[in-house]
Amino acid sequence: MRSPKTIGLTFSAICCLAASAPADEPVRYLAFQIFTGELNSTLLQQAFPPLSIDLRTAVLDLRDRIGTVGTKDRRLGFVLGPIAFDNSDEDVRKLIAAGFYFALKTGVAIGFHLDDSMFWGRLKELNAPESVEWLDWQGTLNTGRRLDWSSKPMKIMPQLCLNSRAVKDAVAARALLIGGEIAKGIKKLEAATKDDLFLGIIAGWETQIGRDYETGKYLGYRALTNAGYSARNPPADIDGALGEITREFVGFWAGSLIAAGVPGNKVYSHVAYMSSTMYELAKRAKPADFSAPYLRTINFTPPAVAFCERGLPGFSTYPQPGHLDQWQEELNKHGNPGWASTEGTAIDPGEAEHSGMGMEMEGYLGNLFNHGAVLVNLFGWGVGDDSNPFRKIAESKGALAAYRKFLTGETLHEAPIPVPVIPPADLPDKIHKIQANLPGWIKKNGPAQVKDNLEQLDKAIKEKRWDKAEQVAAAILQTIEK
Repeated sequence: MRSPKTIGLTFSAICCLAASAPADEPVRYLAFQIFTGELNSTLLQQAFPPLSIDLRTAVLDLRDRIGTVGTKDRRLGFVLGPIAFDNSDEDVRKLIAAGFYFALKTGVAIGFHLDDSMFWGRLKELNAPESVEWLDWQGTLNTGRRLDWSSKPMKIMPQLCLNSRAVKDAVAARALLIGGEIAKGIKKLEAATKDDLFLGIIAGWETQIGRDYETGKYLGYRALTNAGYSARNPPADIDGALGEITREFVGFWAGSLIAAGVPGNKVYSHVAYMSSTMYELAKRAKPADFSAPYLRTINFTPPAVAFCERGLPGFSTYPQPGHLDQWQEELNKHGNPGWASTEGTAIDPGEAEHSGMGMEMEGYLGNLFNHGAVLVNLFGWGVGDDSNPFRKIAESKGALAAYRKFLTGETLHEAPIPVPVIPPADLPDKIHKIQANLPGWIKKNGPAQVKDNLEQLDKAIKEKRWDKAEQVAAAILQTIEK
């Protein structure tokens, strides 16, 4: 939910323009994540913000402040979650029943969001060497999964092995429960001729093989061993193999929910990734911090992991250069299916921690809905106090106007996502060397040999043409260090 994020082209300038909508276009949902349910484990309580008011009041507040529940093909919705292994079966039944009840009472569509593998401490039987991930081929168990959801990493339960038999059995059992309860709720909606009030279930919470808490090492060796690999017989592409294992786990959750009664077009995956554009920018700025290959840096979850045989693809969408372009490329490979923004808002989490302003909500939503999104699940509504940057973005006057504009059938405009201009990592050192050595050199040799280059360097820095600045700085150093 919080991954590293942040030229200026609109998404529409890169993607093909959407064709006119056919008559049978699916209902599109603008939904808001509500963190609720029985967060009856310490880790869940630490990881997710509590609901400060009762569920009924929260949904009514959402509906009344926005002022409309939408039209027949654009609906307002709320999403309840996380539904985690740490929630008891009875808690799950109550939460799902309450969601459908309030959807019928308020006219606001209901959806659910499950945690696929992070919070599982209630299932003691999974805390075994065959079910948790290894740090290496020798079977060293991970110390706990690291969550980088804020500036201070959080330690949770050990990373599960996504293809272990016990884990898959636990997934199948939980999906049977969740899917069966959702199927009951759908029947109630159908009886009231309001089946469009079910917006779907998000089958995961940024699904991935996370890193070890104490060492920061990448995991996955238990899953690779289950897949038939070993130290003597490693996969040719270990990062790609781990990505495929993750994709299969995504598909297993989706398929299990569908088999239990959830419509296939209402099940969404949920992955997260730093764009390749942002990776290159970050690597350029801080090469020591981004020494790992791209797939490893994003915990083996490129856009392709979101696409499985069952359900629709979904991913986190915070403003980040190159993010949507990379997603569109993957959509094109899969025939441009409907998709979901399963988590996001109009501000990058990294900027939020530094009181960043984010981008305007209408442009953010236009970048998504205008390019095939059938569900956008916004984070931030009602979270924290009034000073919380996510809440300020989600509940601002401009955001409320954008929600109404979409829900009443108007076309949203799009907005560019600017790319930060980052100088080469070694440029500051070169400039410091010039500043330190140039006065003595000029005193001895005069300014004529470096005058033009100094003017070019000054101009390049003022214009933020960093590649040119680095080239000229190198030339100056070559001259004065002879």
